[in-house]
Formats: sequence, C-alpha cells, structure tokens
Amino acid sequence: MSDQTLEFRLRAVMEAFPAQSALYAVDLRSGRPLAAIRPEVRVVSASTIKVPILLCALTEVLEGRLALESPIKILEEDFREDTQVFEPENLRESYSLWELLYWMIVSSDNTATNAILSLLGYDRINRFCAHLGLKDTFAQRKMLDWTAVAEGRNNYTSPADQCTLYSLLYRGEILNEELRAVAVDFLLRNRSFDGLLRYIPDAVRVLHKPGGLDYLDHDAGIFLLEENPYFLGIFTWDGPARDGESQQKRLIGQLSRMVYTFVKEGICP
Repeated sequence: MSDQTLEFRLRAVMEAFPAQSALYAVDLRSGRPLAAIRPEVRVVSASTIKVPILLCALTEVLEGRLALESPIKILEEDFREDTQVFEPENLRESYSLWELLYWMIVSSDNTATNAILSLLGYDRINRFCAHLGLKDTFAQRKMLDWTAVAEGRNNYTSPADQCTLYSLLYRGEILNEELRAVAVDFLLRNRSFDGLLRYIPDAVRVLHKPGGLDYLDHDAGIFLLEENPYFLGIFTWDGPARDGESQQKRLIGQLSRMVYTFVKEGICP
C-alpha cells in the first residue's frame, strides 16, 4: 500500500467523525511524511504543552541555571484539586525539580506543571520554543486557569511543532545525553494508554504525551519500532467528548492502529 492510500483512508475516517482533527505521521529514519493532514494547524494544546515545558526546564539545567536537585515549593495558587500526587497539607514541603518534572509528564499532574510554570515563567518558555523554530507553540496560562481562558489567554501547539520536538530528541539534537535520557525515560513511562496505544496489542515502546479538555483530545509521540521508528501526532477538537469521555480517544486509537499496521506490515486496513 502507498502513503497516498494510507492518507486517503485516514482522511476518510477523520472526515466521518463529528470533530475537527489533524494528523501528522513521519518516518523518523528518512524524515519522509507518511501522512500529513493539517499538520500546521494551531490548536489549543491541553497537556501536550508539557513537552516543551519539560525540554525548556532541562535546558535550564544544561545551562547551569537550575539543577535536577533544585528544591521547589508549590505555591498555594498553583495547587489544583485534580492532583493525585500532592495534598494541601504538604505544600510546606519542597520537591526536587526532577520529581515535579516526573509527575508533570508521567501522571500529567497539573499542580506540578503549575509549579514549573511559576519557576520558569512564560517568557522563558516562549523564547525557548521560538529558538527551536516552533511556529505555533507558546504558553500563556497555567493549567486549569479558566479565568485566563476567558480573558483570551491560552496554550497552543501544532502537529508539526510536536514532530519537531520529538525529532530533536530522537536525533540527539537537543540537551546532552544525560538529560535526553531523563526526558525519554519520563515520556516512555507515561501512564496514559487510551489514545495512541488504545488498540495496539503489541509490547511496543512509545514515548508520548497526550492531552485532553472538554471536546478536545490529543496524543503525540514516537513509536520506537526497531526497523521503522515513526512520529505520530493526532489532534482532535470541537468534538463530542467532555474531558474524560472516550469518543475522541477512540478516534485517536483507531487512526493510530491504522498507521501502526501500515508501518509494521505494509497493510492499510
């Protein structure tokens, strides 16, 4: 089956679903797109913004302004009730930067993310994204800050920008070996399996970060197939699913299974 056939079939599934969507699949060995459906569309990022935040924080470590052992206190205004890691009575304690980054990626903890946003600041994160050549990725608000959203401030990214971030990690063109290993380890240990991995039964290694809000679900990352590693980012918005519901996650899983089968077996289901 050709790449054109794959893209045609993916597009048909996406157009039949009651949501806006975008998809970008890229062969990481050759850099050749396998499917490119609105790859440069700018979307509200949800938790996929946590990948550039992670890489920005690790760059601060690389450049000596922070250390993984740096003690950080969580401000009261950064605490979010959805956390499964922190308790209000523990806010007097300090946590290492390493631990906060771990929870931000592995459990997508919003309290940890907000603490890191307070530490870095939006300007630093956005300069970092611009330095990498990201056109559609920037941060303007903390996690679950609905006042900021009402005021017109939000966080954004695009499938193409996410591909750039993951490709830099894959090719070893960002950070150093030790800090890349930290980022890769966190992304490999992500505890969400209901998007890209939803319908894939194989024990495949995937470093990825999903994100979701009401009517919006994303998932993006690298499938580390031994012979054919590839990036896949699938982004849906303006859809039927409230946060935590599965309709759009099922779409992501279906599309991911189609790409996976094509790459692994040369078959387009």
